[in-house]
Amino acid sequence: MSKEVKTVGTKEALGAGVLGLGLLVLFLPSAVQKIADLEFITSEAFAMLSGSVMVVGIFILLAGLAVMFAKFE
Repeated sequence: MSKEVKTVGTKEALGAGVLGLGLLVLFLPSAVQKIADLEFITSEAFAMLSGSVMVVGIFILLAGLAVMFAKFE
């Protein structure tokens, strides 16, 4: 009946931090679109920035999941 108490360690904290960064990066394209809608902005680089930020966000989310589910000793 001895139940092992599982606590949150540094691995889980690191994974949650990386996941948080990934979510932050994934929401950046909406902010970029709001900037692109401003009258004095004429550049078209915002679409490219949005796409690259989405790819980086997906990689960060995958890295966070990998850290959380990795077996550390």
